[in-house]
Amino acid sequence: MMTLQPLNLSDRGEMLQLVEFINAHYRAAVPLTEASVASGRTRFFWAVVEGARVGASAYVERTPTLAETVKTVIDPAHRGKRYGEMLSQAIEDQVRGDGFKKVMTTVYIDNLPMIMIKLRQGYRFEGFHPDHERPGWHEYSFGKVFA
Repeated sequence: MMTLQPLNLSDRGEMLQLVEFINAHYRAAVPLTEASVASGRTRFFWAVVEGARVGASAYVERTPTLAETVKTVIDPAHRGKRYGEMLSQAIEDQVRGDGFKKVMTTVYIDNLPMIMIKLRQGYRFEGFHPDHERPGWHEYSFGKVFA
């Protein structure tokens, strides 16, 4: 079973561990910084299985009813164990539990495992974003309205 452990913003060492982990394992045009994490604008979580951190995810409030999940990543050493699916569900459950009515996310078009996970979990394709973060980096957006 996977649980989400909220990032302790008062622990600089933990923040730096998260920044290092995400920057090492998540492809992004702009690296995550300690300052952006410390701002508190985005809620970060460790994905924990049997006491071990196996990944991370986060969400940012876009409107009072819409949250966007971001920086969802599983440690490469733990891939192939269905943890991506569990983490996708866990962050969705967190967003729903925090009172949002809709969740959205973007996924790189070559991340077929996460695309399939989102579709199986009831997300709908909402758009294609060519050259979204930099030339040649294309993304799809997916959204899910909670019933």
